[in-house]
Amino acid sequence: MNFHPGAARMVAERLSAATRPVPPMPFRQWLPANIVLVDGPKKGEFWSEADAPYLGPIADVLDIDHPANLVSIRKSQQTGVSILALAWSLYLAETAPDNILYAVPGIDALQDVNGKKLQPMIDAWQRETKKRIILPNVSRSGSGSTTYEKRFAGGSLSLANTNSVMDLSGDTARYGVKDEVSKWGNSPNGDDPEVLFFGRFTAFRRLKLWKILELSTPEVDSGDPMGDEPGHCRIDRSFRRSDQRFWFIDCPECRNNFYQEMDGFVLDRAHPHKSSYECPHCGHHISEMERVPAVRAGQFVPTAEGEARHPGFHVDAFISLMMSYEAIAEDWLEQQKHGEEGAKNFTNLVGGLPYAMKGDAPDHKRLYERRETYSQGIVPARGLIFVAGADVHHDNIMVEAVAFSEDRQSWSVTIAYLDGPTDNVNAGAWLKLDAFLNTAFQDTYGQDRRIEAMAVDSGDGLRANQVYSWCASRPLAYAVKGMPGRGIPAIGTPQKVSIRKNGKRSRIGSAKVWPVGTWGLKGELMGNLHKLGVHSGEPEDPAGFCHFAQFHDEAYFKQLTAEYFERKLVKGKLREGWEKIRRDNHWLDVRIYAMAMAELLGMSKLTRDGWAQLRARIVPSQPLDLLSSLTETVAARSAEAPQSAPTAASVAEKRKKWRRRS
Repeated sequence: MNFHPGAARMVAERLSAATRPVPPMPFRQWLPANIVLVDGPKKGEFWSEADAPYLGPIADVLDIDHPANLVSIRKSQQTGVSILALAWSLYLAETAPDNILYAVPGIDALQDVNGKKLQPMIDAWQRETKKRIILPNVSRSGSGSTTYEKRFAGGSLSLANTNSVMDLSGDTARYGVKDEVSKWGNSPNGDDPEVLFFGRFTAFRRLKLWKILELSTPEVDSGDPMGDEPGHCRIDRSFRRSDQRFWFIDCPECRNNFYQEMDGFVLDRAHPHKSSYECPHCGHHISEMERVPAVRAGQFVPTAEGEARHPGFHVDAFISLMMSYEAIAEDWLEQQKHGEEGAKNFTNLVGGLPYAMKGDAPDHKRLYERRETYSQGIVPARGLIFVAGADVHHDNIMVEAVAFSEDRQSWSVTIAYLDGPTDNVNAGAWLKLDAFLNTAFQDTYGQDRRIEAMAVDSGDGLRANQVYSWCASRPLAYAVKGMPGRGIPAIGTPQKVSIRKNGKRSRIGSAKVWPVGTWGLKGELMGNLHKLGVHSGEPEDPAGFCHFAQFHDEAYFKQLTAEYFERKLVKGKLREGWEKIRRDNHWLDVRIYAMAMAELLGMSKLTRDGWAQLRARIVPSQPLDLLSSLTETVAARSAEAPQSAPTAASVAEKRKKWRRRS
């Protein structure tokens, strides 16, 4: 048979090309050609690495040909990492089809991921690319996808609720995503969801063919260097065991590289948009205009060495192009208003770091030594909110009046030990407390200042009815009850309680008891007690600083620091809470109740204009000039506005409301 050699070569080349397997497209290249953004300012546009340059190197590690089995991402909010995780699941469905397990903490998160992110992303992907990888939803047929199971040729993408043991105990999976893993909690019977999750990958473990991506904003830092202590943040524990890659940028001035962290941030309180970052090498202040190109030209650099370390990435607001120095400054200033909880939110959500609760009380002797010199009973100039807390015992009542400023600094104006029996609200220590509540204190301007709200502890069941009765007839007094446990607000919704006398319902009828979230307030107080101010050589008193005077004795500080935050395992379960290190903690309780009253009056909710108006009513007015701010002008005019005289009808209505208040 005769044939031309050139024709034979051509046929062979064509057959070879047709039968040779085509290598899958790398994930980093696949992303911009397939993923359509479903929310945000660029909704409807294809994903672009230029908007999140730090995600490109992470995508390389997630490629199916990369040898890493585990990839950890410790992240802040607004970084685009969650989109990357969802996109990776779709990439696997197309290029390396097998079973994929995507786990999130709770049914609400599951519904949110599917309804607002994953399903819209699938619809946009297949619409724009004309691909048909994911089978359509068919609710009653077993051949198509369902709400929480996206089927495709060769496997399925299963969405799992980590609070459900059944969700984590299904079919074998080869690929997995542990979304918001730091919020995964153990099951009621003590099962660890991470252990159950990894059990789904057993069939692929011997040959190391599995691959898992874990991502989360961090939570709590136990203080353990390797994060092995119970209750330590899960993503931070994994990150510490990784090669710890940070995004390094070059200083535009000296060209040395470094990664950004909060210590180098130069905050401009008065002008947040002028905030900058100080280069640790040359001291150059990097502006926002310089940050953006520096971030785009940056690179991940491993900072930890050692065997068996997997790829781990830190992604925070400093490298996010969805954030800015101005936004970081604004978030910091806003969260400072919320004390310990605000500090935790900023650290977790902006810094992408776990937060260590200031659970260890400072040495009471250090607090005693740094007492200041100011007069007892005088409200300081910056004390815009003036409240009190009281703790009732069988033979005395302990009470403290505290003033708070806009930046949450506090001054103990006076403390009092009111001796006398407390079984009769018309005698003994109650009469002294009544006098205390009605005292006309003076401020540094010589003006009268009265307590605006007083919390009285009703937690002692033997004096609860007396507390209810006393507070029910005094509009500025609030019966409170401390509520332990994480996540309870500083001051909650009041509950009606019956007032009884000799076992019978009193004529007054009922009162209100306000729940006080002691967990967060104690954390905030302990954190503030650790702060140092001008008296200790600092240039200024920081936000939240606690001021005490010479009239506070050592016993006061012993009680104020009588508790610490403890984490321990009890029968295999983590238990967290505040424990006593001294028997008496009464002044601590009193201060916590005063803080709750400050929250009730809006310390965490007042806007800048609200504080300005409050200041205008309290601080003697100053003549306005051309340099006065708009806020000062409006506040001054508001304070000076004539008040309409009360009418008989308005007085009667107010009396009716007062009678109906309980």
